[in-house]
Amino acid sequence: MAVQASHAAQARHTRGVLRRQAAILLTVVAVLTGTLNYATPAQAVTIPSNPDRIREPVVAGSKVNTPTGSCTVGAVLIPRSIYSRITPYQRATRWFVIAKHCARMYAPIHVGTSILGDVVWQSATSDIELVRVSPRPDPSPLICVAHHPKNPAVCSPFQTFTARAAGQVFMTARGHVARLPVTGSGAADDDRFCTSGWSTGVQCIWHGVSIPPRTPLSYEHLVAGESGQLLNLDPGDSGGPVVNYSAELLGIISSVLPRTTLMLYTPMSQVLSELHDYQLASGD
Repeated sequence: MAVQASHAAQARHTRGVLRRQAAILLTVVAVLTGTLNYATPAQAVTIPSNPDRIREPVVAGSKVNTPTGSCTVGAVLIPRSIYSRITPYQRATRWFVIAKHCARMYAPIHVGTSILGDVVWQSATSDIELVRVSPRPDPSPLICVAHHPKNPAVCSPFQTFTARAAGQVFMTARGHVARLPVTGSGAADDDRFCTSGWSTGVQCIWHGVSIPPRTPLSYEHLVAGESGQLLNLDPGDSGGPVVNYSAELLGIISSVLPRTTLMLYTPMSQVLSELHDYQLASGD
């Protein structure tokens, strides 16, 4: 009887240990599951409603990814100096403007999973920065020349490159959003104008207004647009183009004023003044 009692006590002890281990295991699983569910939304990749906004070549209105999130391209530039456009590589190199708060200096910038370039310049006072976009090398062709029909051709390799950004903007045309050639830059007038962020799309709901007095601003040289409705832009729209119906770029989206219907942006006159060695890329 003593032996049976001992075996019964040992069995109860074993079952107790197993129950405690099972409880600990369930707790660990619950914690891990909660952590994964919590982390998943932050790590999810959001696809724009218009998938063309994540395709190359990037243009004003394209979505780009930064180490901390995503922003929208505001304007594509090329150098003014012809000495910066001598070689095929130089002629295919592009730069684009986004908001300074999008990424730190030297941060890598991606479109989808492909790296485009990195931040090479930031304004000291305005909410703008410049990203350099290296071109994509083409398969090396052979350039063959025959000086006479009866003579054999002489061939030599010639490396060419494809630009990965273009002077276009996502804008409404004939009832749908398309890549339109940028026609230049301008300033907002009394007519309505548009924003073209990757998240909220093309919104032609804005008109120019003055920034209210004593409004605390994080950057200088900002102007305002008013839409008449709240929640008109998303964080991913930062850096995107402010554009009119003629496809002229008016500015670079900076932010919205909380609890108002106002949007703040850096005017293109200020952008091109600070980046005086650059000009808008052609819409090819």
